[in-house]
Order: sequence, then structure tokens, then C-alpha cells
Amino acid sequence: MQKIAPLALALVTTSMLIGTAQAASPQAPAPVTAGTTVETAADVTMIVAHSYAHLRKESNTKSPILATLKQGTKVDVIEKVANGKWAHVKSGKLEGYIAVSLLKAA
Repeated sequence: MQKIAPLALALVTTSMLIGTAQAASPQAPAPVTAGTTVETAADVTMIVAHSYAHLRKESNTKSPILATLKQGTKVDVIEKVANGKWAHVKSGKLEGYIAVSLLKAA
């Protein structure tokens, strides 16, 4: 019984720490459509390669347009989704999705 108590305490402590870390997350993950793959691409800056690119609320062409970014606009890529066809990006205070085909390496 004495050997079980420290192990149980360690498990409870670990569970509490993991729960606290998850609860402290500052931003909820972006919604991902079923059947898509998410590829994390932290600290990657890309540039709008075409004359313009629509920043959309979700990773599809039917999604509402949040902004239209001009050619040469830099965006920070958070992750790639939809099998790498869309980039979840941040540009200034805006965050949304741009088709990867409209971007190039900075």
C-alpha cells in the first residue's frame, strides 16, 4: 500500500499539470474539416505572389472573405491545412486562410 500512494500522487500531479497547460492555451486551434491533414509550419513567412489574394475565414473558396491582400504582402504561416492546399496565416491583426498556390517563399 505504501508503494502505491506515491505512484498515485505522481499520476494525479501529472494529470493536473497537463490539464493546466491545456487550459492555459491562449488560442483555440482553427477548425479543420474532416478528412484534411494539418501540417504545422511555425515561423515561416511567405509573400502574396499574385496581384492579390483573398484572406478567407475558412479553408475553402465559398468561405467569407476577410480581406484582400495585395501582391508582395508578407504573411506569417501558422500551419498548412487541407492536404497542404491552404495556409492558415496571420497578416497584421487579421488571421485566416489563403490558397498556397497564391503564395511564394519570402
